[in-house]
Amino acid sequence: MSRYYLHIAVLVAIFSPFVYASNAAATLHEAEAYLTVQPARTISLLDNMPAPDKLPLHLAIQRNILLLRAAVPTNDMDRLLQVLDALFEHQQHADFQQELTAITSALGIWLRRNNYLHDAQISLSCSYRHSKTERQRLTLTNSMALVARQLNDIDHAKTLFEEARRMALQSGQMNIAAMTENNLGLLALHEGNLAAAEPHFRAALAQYQAMDHRAGKISAGINLLFYFVLQHDVTNFQRLYPPTSTLTTNFPNEAKQALLLWLHQRYLQLQGHAIDLQTKQQLSDAFEQLEDNHVKILIQRYLAGELGVDVHADPIINNQGFNRPWFNSVVACNWPTLSSEKQQTAGTIGQIGQKNAGLGSTGCR
Repeated sequence: MSRYYLHIAVLVAIFSPFVYASNAAATLHEAEAYLTVQPARTISLLDNMPAPDKLPLHLAIQRNILLLRAAVPTNDMDRLLQVLDALFEHQQHADFQQELTAITSALGIWLRRNNYLHDAQISLSCSYRHSKTERQRLTLTNSMALVARQLNDIDHAKTLFEEARRMALQSGQMNIAAMTENNLGLLALHEGNLAAAEPHFRAALAQYQAMDHRAGKISAGINLLFYFVLQHDVTNFQRLYPPTSTLTTNFPNEAKQALLLWLHQRYLQLQGHAIDLQTKQQLSDAFEQLEDNHVKILIQRYLAGELGVDVHADPIINNQGFNRPWFNSVVACNWPTLSSEKQQTAGTIGQIGQKNAGLGSTGCR
């Protein structure tokens, strides 16, 4: 009998790692399925995986790629940088190099959000160099336009947005078309051209609704609400606010919730409600949670004075010298192009990069 149990123990020892890897792969597939509709659920599934540090390396890289993709729409920039640090420990691994476009695209987003604008251009250029699909290249063009906008190179930003939109419409890539429409609307707000902003926001929202893209619906919906309060269009605000508020409240992006708070308070003011000191303090606190300095500038320009809240956006400064040691590899950007054979053997991770198209497809700023 003892020999029988010994045999069982040996079999368990042999097959347990395979069972764990199989279960982990199933969790990763489930987490990926939630990315578009509920990225917070993606993060929760990945965070609650038992012993993620015991994953085979190719699954650990896949897990981190999914965390990158979920961190962007939820605006979790701290997590994004932590995951990038972990990924670059394995930059010579075939699965890392298979996902190079996704990784350097996510890095470009982090760098832009933190005003390392020159370094963001470097990272996005590297990402573009290693892109594999037209979808990735269009998404990266949009990201480069966002950097140009932040550098106040408005004409160049507009040219890039319009070119990406034209090509996306031609190729039927409506997610990218919606993203560029949304950003063209924001560019019009930045220029003070309110009439030009509305059709862009309406087109973006309609496209995101047709795709049932949750993060996109929130972003375009909030931007259209912004337009309505600027136009004192109370009726349309009342129609769009309930569904947008519901989506935003249940979505783990504090920056979007903070922006919606500002818009709703301005709407209430237009309805005759007074803005008391407590509300002004809430708005001041919310101002610090806004997504980036570009949004703060729009709030300061259009809403802060009307609401009597004393807030000031910092001048846009192009920080220099992102100091992670591995960033030298991004500057060099000399990873080899994977052969077809290596791409096929780089685990299942390659499927993620094709769907991901560079991590910038949420329509978020």
